[in-house]
Amino acid sequence: MKQIRFLLPLLFANLAIAQYNTTGELTEANINGLHEIRLPNEIRSFSNKDLSDFRIFDSKGKEVPYFIRKKGKLLRTNEYATFKIVSKTVLKDTSSSIIFENPFKTIKQFVLSVANYSGSKTFKLSGSNNREEWFGILNNGALSNLHDAKGISVDKTITFPQCAYRYLKIVFNDKNSLPINVLKIGSISNNAIHRALQIVTPQTKTTSELIQEKKTQIHVTFKNKEVINQIQFKVIAPEFFNRNVIIYTKSSRVVKHKTEVYNKELARFRLNSETEMIFNIPEIIEDSIYIEIENKDSNNLTFSDIRFFQKPLYIITTLNKNEHYSIKTGSKTAKAPEYDLSFFRNNISEDLPSVEIKEIVKQKTPQDLVKKESLWQKPWFMWSCIIITGLVILFFISNLVKDLKKE
Repeated sequence: MKQIRFLLPLLFANLAIAQYNTTGELTEANINGLHEIRLPNEIRSFSNKDLSDFRIFDSKGKEVPYFIRKKGKLLRTNEYATFKIVSKTVLKDTSSSIIFENPFKTIKQFVLSVANYSGSKTFKLSGSNNREEWFGILNNGALSNLHDAKGISVDKTITFPQCAYRYLKIVFNDKNSLPINVLKIGSISNNAIHRALQIVTPQTKTTSELIQEKKTQIHVTFKNKEVINQIQFKVIAPEFFNRNVIIYTKSSRVVKHKTEVYNKELARFRLNSETEMIFNIPEIIEDSIYIEIENKDSNNLTFSDIRFFQKPLYIITTLNKNEHYSIKTGSKTAKAPEYDLSFFRNNISEDLPSVEIKEIVKQKTPQDLVKKESLWQKPWFMWSCIIITGLVILFFISNLVKDLKKE
């Protein structure tokens, strides 16, 4: 009895480990601290929809906290364009001046990058087209808070009335304070670019022409259930077209105690030669879909490609250099973890070093294994038995008829 009690915890422990049917390894982190992991298609396919079963473990088997991050469609970046500094002049205990070129037709602000300085500074701004005759632009400018607690320099934006001078000169008042160290002068432009989606590669694409219905049907299959958020069509003919498109999957339902298969609509849109051929659709999680195009009396569309995309998801976690980390997922019973780290998600930068998940392996479950048919289950064996039985019956019937005739 004592031995059974000892073995029970081990049995349950093995069951707990076995419930994660997918494993992977993280590439090595180069520094200690927060990192970003972009989730591959396979991980999302093998995991629960909400990733409640995703876990990270260190080399000692201890869980590593993380949170899931979605990023916006647009990636906003700041680009610093440096202006050419023509000259720097310092008059001891009086003033310091900088002349720089204006690269634009008109200008109304620029950015000074200043080395950390404890104090404030007043200045004047003037403009010229020949660097000989100068005209006032800003007479009583002031800079304050010239230090950054986390860095060695600070950027300060100077705004002034719009002008078109080729050269600008800024003169700092150094009579009652030490001069400041201006590292560079330039402008910061805010750019927004579309964040790249993650491509999903189909396993097969089969096209059928439904002549009676005047439709084209494209059956697309994936190796596993995939998350699809966007579809792109590349049409090469005809030149002009306007077609209704429906995406659906085959599903089953019970109607009047009978199970029937029906087309479950997933998305609907229109292909038009004058619009972009990229469509954002309600999220699809399927391993088999059908794309049905309504042709009416027009010629069929010819595609060079149909591409599928999903919005990327990221795991944010803290990793240590020279430490080995593994991941596990693929459990229908696992509950979403609750880590303290997720409380600070809004304070964590999106600009983080990244690592990847490699060597993804999914263990085959009983449902995945192809069941081996026994000899008696094979069709040829069953038909052989039927034929042999029939011959035996005919043999006995013929003998019976012979015996009856003799009587």
